Amino acid sequence: MAQQSCLVKSKKKTCDEVEVTSRLLNIIFDMPVEQQLDLLDRLDTSGYEGSRRHTRTYLKNPWVVLLDPEKEKKAYDYFIKNISRCGMFIETRRNFLVGEKITMKFQMPASQKLYKLMGEIVRFQKNGIGVKFKRQLSEN
Repeated sequence: MAQQSCLVKSKKKTCDEVEVTSRLLNIIFDMPVEQQLDLLDRLDTSGYEGSRRHTRTYLKNPWVVLLDPEKEKKAYDYFIKNISRCGMFIETRRNFLVGEKITMKFQMPASQKLYKLMGEIVRFQKNGIGVKFKRQLSEN
């Protein structure tokens, strides 16, 4: 393992990767949950571009989703290509703007439960849009 210089209580000493990780974990475990969440928020906004926080499920048979069903004069079927706890990727050729808020309505095939959600476009590609879930809307 690579040796690195690490600062522990204002004294320089040599630490390996396992020691550094262990020390960080002990510090985090000793924090109250509120402090852990604050640390997580600060780290998430630091520009880290590692793995995704939530696992995506890639759908073998894409689910149909309606976008802005109350605003559309004509119903268009779009397809959910993948979904996670915080968002989804929808296949569409329609133009959207990043930051645009949309309403989505879809049904999970296994449970037949209908979902109506408010989302925000966070990514636009030529074959579709990335949507972050904002909140669940009640079905009237």
